[in-house]
Amino acid sequence: MNKKLSFIALALLVGMSQTWAVDPRIEQGARFEAKGQYDKALGEYRAMLAENKKNTEAYMAAGKVRMKMKDYKGAVANFRLAYGYDPSLTEAYEGAAKAYEAMGQQAKADAERAKIKGAKAAPAAASVPKAEAKAEPAKAAQPAPVAKAEPAKPAAPAKVEAPKVEPSPATAASEDPFEKGKALLAEGRYAEAAPLWRAVLSKKPGDAGAYFYAGLTRYEMGEYDKAEFNLKKGLSYKERGNDANYYLAKINQKSKHTDQEKKYLSAYLKKAAPDAKFRKAAEDRMAEINAVASAAAEEKAMQEAEAKALKDAKKSGNDKAKSVEAVAPKEEVASTATNSIANANALFADGYNEAALQMYKALLENEITPDERYFAMLQMGNIYREMRDFHSAVTRYREVLRGYPDSDWAAEAERALEDAVWLEKHASELPRNKR
Repeated sequence: MNKKLSFIALALLVGMSQTWAVDPRIEQGARFEAKGQYDKALGEYRAMLAENKKNTEAYMAAGKVRMKMKDYKGAVANFRLAYGYDPSLTEAYEGAAKAYEAMGQQAKADAERAKIKGAKAAPAAASVPKAEAKAEPAKAAQPAPVAKAEPAKPAAPAKVEAPKVEPSPATAASEDPFEKGKALLAEGRYAEAAPLWRAVLSKKPGDAGAYFYAGLTRYEMGEYDKAEFNLKKGLSYKERGNDANYYLAKINQKSKHTDQEKKYLSAYLKKAAPDAKFRKAAEDRMAEINAVASAAAEEKAMQEAEAKALKDAKKSGNDKAKSVEAVAPKEEVASTATNSIANANALFADGYNEAALQMYKALLENEITPDERYFAMLQMGNIYREMRDFHSAVTRYREVLRGYPDSDWAAEAERALEDAVWLEKHASELPRNKR
């Protein structure tokens, strides 16, 4: 674990240009920390914890910042939260011990270090409340005395035997970052697994397996651009590379890039065995895509036929031409909606990005409340990011932060801004931009 965190700190301080996905808030926090802007650094880590209160990476980073601020009580709180969510995180116990030493409380520092031995054998997946975490070392030392005190009750020692607590797969695989990352991923501890793939890639640049699992981890975290970047590089992974095709198809389904989704589904089905894990789901989705495409083709043919009938009827002067009605395309139907925040939101939700964008722009030209105005700007930023116009997205997010800094929308805009800045900076590296 020490080696992993040391690598991350080094990479952030020297500004290495990494080819794998890194949470931009960790990088930004490190930059603020290096400049002595500790409050801003803590703000980055709070944003991460707002999304995942069990993010031990954020707690550790916040604890280290508070140590530099000489806020030792705050540092202790952060380090305890870190090992509360991951009892196997030995560096968190050491961090708390150093904070107590800085406060001149050596006895408490020694007590924190005494927990490290028990932490190495504890289930890494357990979420231990503070009071229980403090009591664990004392409980672990009691089984032998209890057995001697009650020789007439042979069943009593079994009740307190430590071997009954099974270590998690992540703890068992702690010596190998690749295997530990797989175990953490299986346990749903994505924020803890993510740094391990970076550690593997630092030692084995280009490792297809690490890229595959890094992509799968980011996919589960909902970071689809980063997931796509990694999964593309994981396609050559011998063991599960074909599964990367399936996840790439899922990513394109979410972004409504049906042609690309179909491409990846076809690639997956071509290589997948009859009993492959995702084969049935891939076949069902492919059938759904084909059915929709067939229906769209029929509708288009019908519209063309009706348009031709209308044109022919007009040429012949037939009064019945008035009864022939062409079916309006979806975009035209969508654009007739009354301008309102609710209608613009509905258009955006239904995938009418351009129509929603125009409606938000029209709303900004009308008399609307400040809250509605900056919400519209935030949504415009989200649309631009969806359309991969990252520069425009960044501009809109910054307008929200400048004009409405104390609003709820500002907090969301600040979070989205960091992501958009990262995407704009790495736009040329993202596979989807090369289409």
